[in-house]
Amino acid sequence: MGLSMNIVELVIVFIVSFLPIAEVRGGIPLAFYYFHNDNLMLAIGIAVSAIGNLLITPFVLFVLKYIDIFIRSSKFVPEKIRKLYIWVLNYVKEKSRKLKKYDIPALATFVAVPLPVTGAWTGSLIAFLIGIDRKRALIAIELGVLGATAIVTLTCLLGLTILKKIFLLP
Repeated sequence: MGLSMNIVELVIVFIVSFLPIAEVRGGIPLAFYYFHNDNLMLAIGIAVSAIGNLLITPFVLFVLKYIDIFIRSSKFVPEKIRKLYIWVLNYVKEKSRKLKKYDIPALATFVAVPLPVTGAWTGSLIAFLIGIDRKRALIAIELGVLGATAIVTLTCLLGLTILKKIFLLP
C-alpha cells in the first residue's frame, strides 16, 4: 500500500511540475506536503519535480518550431494573421538584438526567479520569440530550472523550520 501510494504521489508531483504556471513552484511544495516525514522520499519528490520541469523546454521548443512552420506555410491560416504573426516575430527580434550578448544569463535568471509566468514555459516562448538558438535556449532554461529548484527547495525548508519553531514542533 505505502509504495503504490508513493508512486501515485510522485506521478502527481511530476504532472504538477510539468504544468504551466505551477512548474517546480508547485511541484516541490507538493513533494514537501506528501513526504515531509520521509527524507528519502522528499529528495526523490524534489528530483521528480525538477525532472518534470526540465522536460518542458525540449517539448515546448519542438512544438513551437512546428507551430511556426504551420502558421507560415498553411493554407488554413488567413493571410492577415500570417502577416501579423511574421511582423510580431520580426519586431520582437529587432528590439531584442541589443540583448543578444546577454541571452543565456538573462534567460536563465528569468526562469530561475520562482514567480508566476517566469518558468520554463514562458522562457521557451521568449527564447523562440527573440530567436535564441535552440541549444543555447535549452542550456539557459535548464540552468534556470535548476536555479528555481534550489530556490524553492530552500524556501520550503526555511518555511518548514520557521513553522516548527513557531508552533514548537519537533
